[in-house]
Parts: sequence; structure tokens; C-alpha cells
Amino acid sequence: MRVRIAREQAPRIDDALAALLPVEPYLAYSNFRPIARREGALFALHQQRVRAAAAGLGVLVARDERDHPLALVCLEHREFDSRHFGTAMAKIEPPAAVPDEQIRFRVLREIYRAACDLLRAGGYQHLSAVSSTLDRVACWVLQEIGAFHVGTKISWMQPLTGRGCVPDLPAPLRVEVYDRSTIRALSPDSWRRLDEWSGKAFDRGPFVFDWNVSHDRALAVYQVWTQRALTGEFADAVLVVRDREEIVAFHSMMRLADLSEAAGVGILGRGIGGTLPGYHGLFTALQRSCAAVRPLGADFLENETQASTLPCINVFGKLGHYCVRSTASFHMRLDGGGSGRHPAHAANGTGI
Repeated sequence: MRVRIAREQAPRIDDALAALLPVEPYLAYSNFRPIARREGALFALHQQRVRAAAAGLGVLVARDERDHPLALVCLEHREFDSRHFGTAMAKIEPPAAVPDEQIRFRVLREIYRAACDLLRAGGYQHLSAVSSTLDRVACWVLQEIGAFHVGTKISWMQPLTGRGCVPDLPAPLRVEVYDRSTIRALSPDSWRRLDEWSGKAFDRGPFVFDWNVSHDRALAVYQVWTQRALTGEFADAVLVVRDREEIVAFHSMMRLADLSEAAGVGILGRGIGGTLPGYHGLFTALQRSCAAVRPLGADFLENETQASTLPCINVFGKLGHYCVRSTASFHMRLDGGGSGRHPAHAANGTGI
């Protein structure tokens, strides 16, 4: 079987979507009922995302000698990360491909290699690729071409029912809710300790486990994210817990427009949250508060956490959130500028 790989645009890309989306066994949100039960909603969601990628960095499609689609991958420029690390960074989203493992293995190997070549030619130095943890073919091929596993993320859907009430916290603790129009009123002095703490507390993210980037800059990703959430740049709604006037815990979120459209209900996500040391139970309190107040009138909140963050997983399970997917993250250098080895080993040349 001959495989031809090319960058494609709409409308040609639509026949690839029509062929591959119905057979892709690990399609995101196929098990989320508000989307799965709406006829055509899942296809429309992924079609919209693929078309957006085609208009951006691009979509690669693999076809056989009869022009039948075999696989596609979406490429994405990582704007925030590129600026933060001072390195041109790109991302490959999970593939859509034929389910036959033998064909899938060969085609994904070729399309990932073609993607790396295209990104190198475009001046990219770093690649992040994600795959469903159920997709043993994609996970293996990504490692085969030189990518390192840097973490696994679990996604949960929390129903925002409007039932119950904001938990009573011992005085002087209290929960407050802000939307985009009021977030900017939060005084930076009120969350100064949270800002400092967030520069070292989030030690489970994929970049933290990437030996090819600065560890300090990797930790600082979450400090910048916290700053932008609490100033309203990276948040449409924020719940905070105050101890008198100081903010000691927070949970930010943004409206997910495409998911909301596909589900026919409001869905929030892409958030960050944290609690200062010594304030136990506030993460659970904020989760319960979200369900009670329904920020922005939403019906669901997508929470994501690394598989190594066991306290968060325990809370989500205890509160009955629905686990919708898990994805593995793989990183690699595209320019030969990193070895993936421990710096001490690289310095002394042992390679051990």
C-alpha cells in the first residue's frame, strides 16, 4: 500500500472527515451524553476544530493510492508557550485514523514523521503531541519517532445543577463569585501570596517533566496563568475564598464555545485553581460552590488534572463527576537542541 501525505484545506478535507470521524475509535467526547445524543453534534464539533486548524498551521491527511483517507492530524501553533519559553513551539492534536491497527501503525508513523518535517521546515523547535491513552498505536509511534512521555491528563465533567448551596465556611472565610466584568476589581495585593505560591506549587504539568526546557520557566507557566486568570485575561468567571481580605483559594474558568454549541448547553473549562498551604478542604468547597451558583448559567464544568494529582482525583470522584477521557502528552525537540537526558549526564557525556 502506497501512502501519500499532503496538507489539505476545505472542501477537500471534508471527505477525509466524513470517512475518518465515524470510524476513529478514540474520538474525544463521543462518550459525553449531551453531545453524543444530539444527531450530528459530535461530527460538527470535530469538523469545526479541523477546519480551524486547516486555516491555521495546517492539517495533514494521509491517503492511499485510490485517494481514500487513512489518517489526519491537526497542527497548532502554541502562541503562549512560544512566547513564554522563547522557543517556537507547535502541537499535534490526537489523530483521526482507520481503526485497523496494522494500517493505523504504518500510517501514523508516516504522518507523524511528515508533520515533524513540515514543522522543522517552518522553524519550529519544540513539539507537543497528545493522544488518547487508549490509543496504543499513537502512543507507541510518538515514542518511536523520539518523543518523551511527560504526563497523562484526566478530564472530568462536573454537572452544575444549581441545587444545594455555597458551603458554610468557618469565619472569617467566605466564598465570592466574580465574572469578567468584575474580576478586574480584585486587588493584586489580595492575592499576592497566591501569586508567589503558584510559581512553585504546580509541579505536575507536562513542561515540568520536560528536560528540554527550563525547569524554572516550566514552573512559571502556572504563575503566569494564575496572574492572567485573576486579572480576567484568562478567565470568564472566578470563584475565590477570602480569609478576611486575603484571597487564599481560587478557581477560574472560561466558556468553551464550541463544546457548548455541540452540547446545546453551557460548558465551562480551561481553568486553573489552587489553595494556599494550611487551608484544607477549600478545593472541595469551591467545587461544591460551582455546582450551586452555576457560573455564567452553565450546565457543566470540565475539570482537568494530571494523573499524578491524586488529591484532585479523589475530590472529583467523591463529588460524582463524570470522567470523559484521559490523554497522554509527549514532547520532543525538533531542532536537535535537546537530548532528553538529565543535564548532569549530558554535561559529563556519559549518557547513563
